[in-house]
Amino acid sequence: MFATPWLFPLLSVHDLKNVGKIGSAFWEIAAPIAQLIGIILLFLALRERRTANNIVQMQVEAKNKQDIQERSVKHLHELYTLLENNISNFSYESKFDVNNKVKVLQGKRAIRCFINDIEEMNIDLHDNDLLLQKDGVREILSILRIAEHIFEKIKEADIEEADRNFYLNIMKHELIFSIFPYTDLDESANLKFEICEDCDEPHGNYPPLIFDKMQQLKRHFLKE
Repeated sequence: MFATPWLFPLLSVHDLKNVGKIGSAFWEIAAPIAQLIGIILLFLALRERRTANNIVQMQVEAKNKQDIQERSVKHLHELYTLLENNISNFSYESKFDVNNKVKVLQGKRAIRCFINDIEEMNIDLHDNDLLLQKDGVREILSILRIAEHIFEKIKEADIEEADRNFYLNIMKHELIFSIFPYTDLDESANLKFEICEDCDEPHGNYPPLIFDKMQQLKRHFLKE
């Protein structure tokens, strides 16, 4: 570009007449090549743009999935907290203290004592209508229904397998050590209740209404 003003004076008029023809011939050859290169570059640019869009879309989907998992884990934690609070708030006035005084028990111990004493309340364990009139029975059934709901949520939730196993294990631990009978504390001992003479079922001092519900919950202890 800078040398052109110095070169033109050196060229004759005859040479300058041929410059246009040479340029035209060169462009006729170079134009298709330039167009082909332009098409190739356009294709490469569009392909990179599509790749970039796919990456952005994958990042958005991953973020949405992570948000859903975090909400699911938070929801499970709130439900488990609700279960813990219901167990902790369970109260029972024990009338069989050493000094024959009424003693108000709370939480897991209250549930255990209530189950142990229910046979002495002059209530037929097989009469569901009478059992449902007892506050303690209704509260225990409410706790078991909450547990059933949590197990269903654990099964349906879109969460990591490690989180799923964590909540399954703490649910199993909470139920076994708060409501379930002593026969479930040590599975290796294979402890069993005696067969009930009235219904031929091994429910011990647990009302069948509660015992059957606990047996249904046990199916969630095994991985499907």
